[in-house]
Amino acid sequence: MKSRRNVVVFALIAAATTLSNPSFTKDADREQAVKTAELARFKANVDADVKALGLLLADDLDYVHSGGDVDTKASFIEALASGRLDYTSVEPTIEKVRILGDIAIVRGTAKVTASNRGSSSENTIGFTDAWIFRDQRWQLTAWRSARYAAPAPQPAK
Repeated sequence: MKSRRNVVVFALIAAATTLSNPSFTKDADREQAVKTAELARFKANVDADVKALGLLLADDLDYVHSGGDVDTKASFIEALASGRLDYTSVEPTIEKVRILGDIAIVRGTAKVTASNRGSSSENTIGFTDAWIFRDQRWQLTAWRSARYAAPAPQPAK
């Protein structure tokens, strides 16, 4: 587990270094950086990696779970660190990233297996979240997800 944390921390440092480069201006590069941060965040959730989440989550995070519960950065990290919330696995699909200046909007789906207060569930969710480029890195500032009753719909082509 420690080696996984090292990989996430290394990815965050590499992303921050790339993002601080003045030539880093193309939206395609910024989209890729957001995707990398999003995937690192999902991995940090599964690993309950408090250090990585501390860098990936904005201090003003508004996190609305698929069941309607709302967390702040502090309460979300505490739930993972204490084991009250345990993401066993997350299989995300990032469908679209839109860059709007220093804000990125991400839409996707994920198969999530989690335990909340000892009650385990497996769900397919749709999500939309917002990232802000602040302090030379992308930080998740808003998350909202909803459960699908049936298999997730496929994005329009």
